[in-house]
Amino acid sequence: MNTTNKYDLIENTLLTEVSGRLKEFDLLRKKLLVATSGGNDSTALLLIISSISETYNIELEAIHINHQLRGQESENDQNFISELCNDIGVNLIVKNGNPNDTINTTKNLENHLRNIRYDIFASTVKEKGFEGVIIAHHLNDHVETFLMKISRGSGLDGMEGINSFIKYKALNNLKVYRPLLQIPKKILTQYCYSQGISPRQDSSNLINSFSRNRVRNKIIPEFEKLNSNFLDSINRLTKIISSMNSQEKERIKLESSSLEVNEMSKDISFSRQKFNELSLFDKKLFLKIKFTELSNNSFIENKHLDYIVEKSKSNTSNFSLDLPNSLKLIAKKTRLSLVDTM
Repeated sequence: MNTTNKYDLIENTLLTEVSGRLKEFDLLRKKLLVATSGGNDSTALLLIISSISETYNIELEAIHINHQLRGQESENDQNFISELCNDIGVNLIVKNGNPNDTINTTKNLENHLRNIRYDIFASTVKEKGFEGVIIAHHLNDHVETFLMKISRGSGLDGMEGINSFIKYKALNNLKVYRPLLQIPKKILTQYCYSQGISPRQDSSNLINSFSRNRVRNKIIPEFEKLNSNFLDSINRLTKIISSMNSQEKERIKLESSSLEVNEMSKDISFSRQKFNELSLFDKKLFLKIKFTELSNNSFIENKHLDYIVEKSKSNTSNFSLDLPNSLKLIAKKTRLSLVDTM
């Protein structure tokens, strides 16, 4: 296959996949916001949706969040996106993070920056009336997340990897869509190259002190030496797990209907006594489901679930537990509350 035919095939594959996913999400003829960093993945996504926006009557805008942490490199990222959006006729929204808040944070930097971005997405979507935000997570990201979650002791629920769609109750019901989860990163890189575009490269992605970078740069390449189709193999496994989890989630909804659940945007509470009547498996699954509803990036580990289940057995002891990603459990005599403290 010559180079021209190869790039035509890549473009047709991407156009078919993205348009199909947007149709599946019921996003055709809607007002959409595409998150873009200036890297290969989000640049490819922006170009693809822009190319089909007229055909499917999509009102498209882009958003770039400049955390201002990499000096001139951050400014160059913003300039690249600004020029690209100007060239393809897409309105760009630029938001700046506060580098002082980030530098002084005692929290996990990756999660901290992600929380800032999602807060900005939520406020922008609500303010300007977008259907939701489109994010360029791809197959490699999906597999990285799977590996990170199992390394942290995740149960089956966490082993689904990244969800293609999720609504964040704690963020004004922000809807997040990911139409590229079946596409490997190399295809997106090749697509940008075929369009004569050289996206920005984030130098921080090479710093292996970040856990995700270690998985991306060191662990996955080793697995691919054992199995060149490693990404596809894990993808098939996550689909099987997702199907199993869907059945279990439906069952747990029926089983937990007696828990007197009270759900607010950043607080989910339920009967402590009724919770203790569930089986051990159902207790853990119920907690995982509810924590995920508050924050899909919670990374709640089994050790946390075991602690909550054990401490909750007594209906007399009050206690609280700080959890990853600003989540917290508060136990009173008759009620248990899961709280997003952000």
